[in-house]
Amino acid sequence: MLQWALIVFETPCMSQDASMVIGSRLDLDINIKSCRIAFYGRIATALDADDLENLSTYKVFKTKERECVIDRVTDERNVIVKNLLSKESDMTRVIGLKVYTKDRSEGRIESSFGKTGKLKVYFPDGVNNALKKGEILRLPLKRYVFAPQEEKKKLVQE
Repeated sequence: MLQWALIVFETPCMSQDASMVIGSRLDLDINIKSCRIAFYGRIATALDADDLENLSTYKVFKTKERECVIDRVTDERNVIVKNLLSKESDMTRVIGLKVYTKDRSEGRIESSFGKTGKLKVYFPDGVNNALKKGEILRLPLKRYVFAPQEEKKKLVQE
């Protein structure tokens, strides 16, 4: 699996494109018998950290995860959840996003429920085992680091 990483150094570093880079953990005790290599790889391209317009073309992201709690189970395919957003928040931001149970059953946020910040979640395939009140659902998200300010506030799943 091909993976990429953006590494930002505190001070500029001289290198050539396609050079091999090895990063080591020099803060580890030398007497401990463990590998001190933190990462290695080839330089794909050099970037200027101050050129935000150029950096925004790269889809560099951080993964985030929000949690909500099942407040009520209405049937084998629908549940009502709470504690994902505050009641003052715009609920339309999360409608259509996927949530997951601890056994990885996938549900989709369908609509808001009431005026207290609760949401209705639909599980198209049902759930493998019966969900109970108080169980936690996970909402995985990506936050793009170099996106324009208005896009940073969007909740993105892919």
